[in-house]
Amino acid sequence: MSAAATSRLIGKSGLTVGGVWIVKAVAWLVLAMLLLPLVILIGASFADVDYVTFPPIGFSFRWYAAFFNDPAFVDSLILSLQIAFVAAIAATVLGFPAAYVLVRKRFPGQGLAWNLFLSPLLVPQIILGVALLQFFTMLGIATTFVGLLLAHIVAVIPYVIRTVGASLLMLDPSIEEAAADLGATRLKVLALVVAPMAKGGVVAGALFAFIMSWVNVEISIFLSVTGGYTLPVVLFNYLEYSITTVVVAAASIAIYVAVILVLIVDRIIGIGSASRL
Repeated sequence: MSAAATSRLIGKSGLTVGGVWIVKAVAWLVLAMLLLPLVILIGASFADVDYVTFPPIGFSFRWYAAFFNDPAFVDSLILSLQIAFVAAIAATVLGFPAAYVLVRKRFPGQGLAWNLFLSPLLVPQIILGVALLQFFTMLGIATTFVGLLLAHIVAVIPYVIRTVGASLLMLDPSIEEAAADLGATRLKVLALVVAPMAKGGVVAGALFAFIMSWVNVEISIFLSVTGGYTLPVVLFNYLEYSITTVVVAAASIAIYVAVILVLIVDRIIGIGSASRL
C-alpha cells in the first residue's frame, strides 16, 4: 500500500498508522489460514508413499497416474466438465438478456423479478437441491443428465445476471439509443453493441458459473445421474469413509481447475473488479 493510499485509508476510517498495519496483518493471517489447507493438500498429493502425509515423503506423480487410470474418477471428471461447461454456456445465454431487461427496462414487479432470479444465492444449496429433486421427480427427470444439468443452470444463472447487470450499470445507454436511431434492430443492438461493451461482465459471469457448477456438491448429490456422479460427489463419498493419496490427488485436480479459472478472470477483468460485480 502506498503512502497516499494509507493516508486516504486513515482519513476515511480514522485508523492510526499502527491500526492500519494491524488490519493488514490480520488480513494476511486470514488469507494464510485459508490457503494453508490447500497447500498441504496439494503437497500431500505428490508423496511417493501409500498413505497421506505432509510434508510429502519423496516426490512422485504416481497418484495422478492412478487417478487417470481409474475409470470411476475419469468418468466423474468428464461428467463434471460436461455439466459445468454446458451449464455455464446456457446460464450465459439465458442470463445476459435477462440482466439486460432487468437493468434497462422499467416494469411492474421489477424488484420481485430481481429477487426471483437471485434467489438461488439466498436459499441454502441443500434446500434448493431437495426442492429441485421433488420437482424433477414429478417431471420424470430427477436422475437424468438433463435434470442434473437444469439444476446446475438454476444454481449458477444468478452469477451471470449479477456480473452482467453490474457491467450494464456502468455503460452509457445513449450508445444503445444511438444504434437504434441508426436503424439497428433490438437484437442487433444487444448482440453488436451491448455484448461487446459488457464482454468483461459476460466472460466473468460465464467463468463464475463454470466454477460454481464445478465445485457444487449439495445439488449434485440429490440429482446425481443414475450410474454416474460428478467429481465433487465422488470425493465426498470417498472422504466419508477413508482418505487415500489418490483421493488427495483427485481433490488437487479439482482445485487446479478452479484456480486456473480464477486466474483467467483476473487476467480478463481483474480480481478487484470482479469482486465488485
